[in-house]
Amino acid sequence: MQTLNYLTSDGSYRAIKARNYTMLLLAAESGLRIDELLHLEISKDLFFESNKLQTRFAKSTHGSGKRARVTLFSPLARDTVKFYLKENRPQILCAHQTDLLFPSKMGKRMTYTSAHQALEEMIQVARKTEFEISPHMSWHWARRIFATRFIERFPEKLSVLIQLLGHQNPNTVHRYIRHSQAWMDQELRRVLEGTPT
Repeated sequence: MQTLNYLTSDGSYRAIKARNYTMLLLAAESGLRIDELLHLEISKDLFFESNKLQTRFAKSTHGSGKRARVTLFSPLARDTVKFYLKENRPQILCAHQTDLLFPSKMGKRMTYTSAHQALEEMIQVARKTEFEISPHMSWHWARRIFATRFIERFPEKLSVLIQLLGHQNPNTVHRYIRHSQAWMDQELRRVLEGTPT
């Protein structure tokens, strides 16, 4: 319902809102940084058949240039991106002039400023509709959402998560994981009851 309220408008403005919503969902479902999202190209980086995304603009070790990295393209992310590509992206002015997945209104790469403004608008709409949202919400926080959900579902696959996030040090990844109180309570009950996780 909140999504429908957020997207209620006509023409290109609705398309821009759909672009922003798709960006946020993809960030939380893939763990990509905002810079990586803004560089995604449709023909080069989206692999619908193999359920993968790639960024060719990931940080390299010690900041020495960019490198490619593959991450997950979940069913929810794939379906959302497909709908956006079919119904919304064609309505963005000048989108036909670029292969960028998330073009600006002028068909160029979005700036950091415009991406942050887009997120702030979504946060304001969510709060007006009393939709629960983290007070720390940011593009980088979406990476933490991805990391936390992944490790809660696959606790034995920390090494996979490290690769998906593009980190070298496990200690860095641990700083991304923010378990909810509900999850902690559930795990504590399992420990006390002696049941496996």
